[in-house]
Amino acid sequence: MPPPSSAKTPQFDAAPHKHTTQSLITSALETLQDSCDDVLSPNWIDALLKGNCELPSLTDEERFVISRFCVNELLTETFLKVVLDKIKVEKESMGHELLQSLCRVYVGLCQKRGDFYKAHALAYRFLKEDFSEALKLIMVMVTAWPSVFSQNSPLCRAIHIVCKMKAYGKIYYLLSKYLHWHTEPPGDTYRAITSTLKALLKDKCLTFQKSSWYGDDLCPAAWDYVFSLDLLCAQLGWIWTVSHVIRKDVWLILNTWLKQTQTEETKFRNVAVAAIFRLLGQLGQKALRENVAASVKDLAKHITKFRRQNDLPWEVQLAVVYATHDLAPSNPKVALKSLESWKQNLTKPVPPAVTKCLEQISQLCSQTQ
Repeated sequence: MPPPSSAKTPQFDAAPHKHTTQSLITSALETLQDSCDDVLSPNWIDALLKGNCELPSLTDEERFVISRFCVNELLTETFLKVVLDKIKVEKESMGHELLQSLCRVYVGLCQKRGDFYKAHALAYRFLKEDFSEALKLIMVMVTAWPSVFSQNSPLCRAIHIVCKMKAYGKIYYLLSKYLHWHTEPPGDTYRAITSTLKALLKDKCLTFQKSSWYGDDLCPAAWDYVFSLDLLCAQLGWIWTVSHVIRKDVWLILNTWLKQTQTEETKFRNVAVAAIFRLLGQLGQKALRENVAASVKDLAKHITKFRRQNDLPWEVQLAVVYATHDLAPSNPKVALKSLESWKQNLTKPVPPAVTKCLEQISQLCSQTQ
């Protein structure tokens, strides 16, 4: 449930000739379309592996676009969102050369702000959604920001692990060389899932952050844990995830948390529990694409039971609502009934994203009928 695009397309009159944001965006996209090229052609890859050349740097056109949109934070955010939406919508139809250029500009803007979270989230999208030549796109990101995957964050570690799992041939050796796998080899998938889940529960730095759209959202660091676990579990499949993560660990964590609210213990923090509910929503969406709706329906039923518990913290309630929305395609009528029942008893204002959730599930019910 992303915010409406109009909420993030302000006018920007400080640009040369007082162009509007929209005209700047249109011009930038045309510039990239006209100048894009394959920065990792077979000849480039061979030369890089032999050490005969350096990583291809940003083109003059890419640098120009970056300079145009890094002048203030609001303009940067607007363009990053436009690029992300374009990549999402035109995933199948966009030429690979333009996709590379958009990727490099996106990462270049992230580097200007030191925003590893957004850059890693883009890599997560490439890997999770099985983009054509996803591993090559990961390497393209490195050409724009050589140290982009040098962070010791959960998602960055997961990206290394999944890249090594999927890579083969020349792209494997290229990634190994520039991601330094010879000195810092990626870990094991199974151990990474266990250690990441434990780290999520123990991390005292995680917080909720206010959002005019979502109400109370997870902080970027919490989403980092969610995306990393989602990406790692996706490599092992839904059946394995249900057996070894959801049944073995997640239900135990949530049941323990419910008991601690009664005994006033604080083994698990509310923000970690909210992150787990959002993780369940992410995992369930992957399962829906694998056509295992019956299993997802069972997961949604368990989440609804947790929602019915008395005195759940507001932030956790919202996380449950958004997870229910994510899993709604498995049984839209039940999801809609559950959320409408929850809404009736509220004394707090409902965030716009929740209203959008209800609208989408209602539409899904109509389509199903």
